[in-house]
Amino acid sequence: MDRFARTVTPLVLLALLGTSSAFAQPADAVRVGAVSMSYVTRNSRAGKAAIAQLEQFVKEKESAAAARVSELEKQQLDAQKSNSALLQKQLERLRVEFQRFQQDAQAEIEAMQVKFDADFRIKVAPIVEEISREKGLHFVFGLEQAGIMWWSPAADISEEVVKRLDARK
Repeated sequence: MDRFARTVTPLVLLALLGTSSAFAQPADAVRVGAVSMSYVTRNSRAGKAAIAQLEQFVKEKESAAAARVSELEKQQLDAQKSNSALLQKQLERLRVEFQRFQQDAQAEIEAMQVKFDADFRIKVAPIVEEISREKGLHFVFGLEQAGIMWWSPAADISEEVVKRLDARK
């Protein structure tokens, strides 16, 4: 049996045992749930607010980049017209500054996304725990995680997480 089959088979069995009503379940059966963090993010007020904030930040960076591109194009035309070594040097400096600006903007956007993801998971974790305890779940898998080959929609607690997250504000 290859490594992939050894890893996936227990997960599939856990999912089948924990969520299918077709199997007789002893009292100590493993119960499994699943949550889609992308669903919770897209459908909760907190997630929508964070997405809107990130989109606004991206728009601001795009606008600033467009202004820098205009300045760069203007400097390029001036440098071509005058054929001046000093203007060529200034143009090259502007190009380097623009590349740095783009890299910094991308890094800021990625940092915002990472921070949101971390903060959002911290906010959602107690809700997932609360629902898991109520439903008697032993495991809750993230639906976006690799390795989940099959799941029953009945095990999905995402909608309930959204409702409770929104109710807490």
